[in-house]
Amino acid sequence: ACPPTSGARSAPVVPQAAFADGTKWQVMGRKGTICFSAYAVSMVIALGGVAGVLPAYQGMLLLIWSFVLDILAKYGFRLRAEYLHFVLLDDVGVMPILAVTLLTPGLHPGIRRVALTTPLLSALLSFSQICKNHGALPATVRDFFSPLAEPVARYKVMRLRGYAEVGLGFLLALGVLTARAAPFSALIYWNVMMMRYMMSHWTQQAFTELDSVLEPACEKVPGLKQGYSALKAKLYGFVDPQSKSAGRLCAIL
Repeated sequence: ACPPTSGARSAPVVPQAAFADGTKWQVMGRKGTICFSAYAVSMVIALGGVAGVLPAYQGMLLLIWSFVLDILAKYGFRLRAEYLHFVLLDDVGVMPILAVTLLTPGLHPGIRRVALTTPLLSALLSFSQICKNHGALPATVRDFFSPLAEPVARYKVMRLRGYAEVGLGFLLALGVLTARAAPFSALIYWNVMMMRYMMSHWTQQAFTELDSVLEPACEKVPGLKQGYSALKAKLYGFVDPQSKSAGRLCAIL
């Protein structure tokens, strides 16, 4: 639905928000065509980057540019805190920030290829919504990609993306330990992931399922259970709204 207005006589804080089901693309016109083209090109390059046949760095840059065009098409641009709030609540709103953290120098080419997975899945979600709702596209394109815009399919992709986000975070941490990733890359990525955890149900679910695997395993090792519980409580304190530590490490918050 539309974002709330700031008062009875004032206009909406931002232009009418894109609907969660993507129907906003029905009235985008040329903007929808531009975003469709940007996503199509960037996803092809990114897929080539994942396969190792095209530069992964350029693929990430193109995906970031596609996300920015998507946000501008749906929300325009305003220098207001409320505008930033609504943008970050959009499915692709946080993706430019998340992807930029993966452009830092010192990242191993293999890790950089894996890092394309998360933004690539987000691009696919938006691309499928454009294909379903943008009437100017050929029917064959709409029919092929529209099923991915259905709620059941979107939820499956979002769940997979949540796993990919968490897995990439641990891969970066491992990369730091093996000198294949700069500590700054992992630090900034996990900083953004704190914000992602507080905003995304699917990221929360990925952490919950990971915890359901780790906790029973830690119980089998004497003393490790207490250490794991203490670490988990400490980390959760940074994303718990009721905690004094909430958002302390996340400069964006």
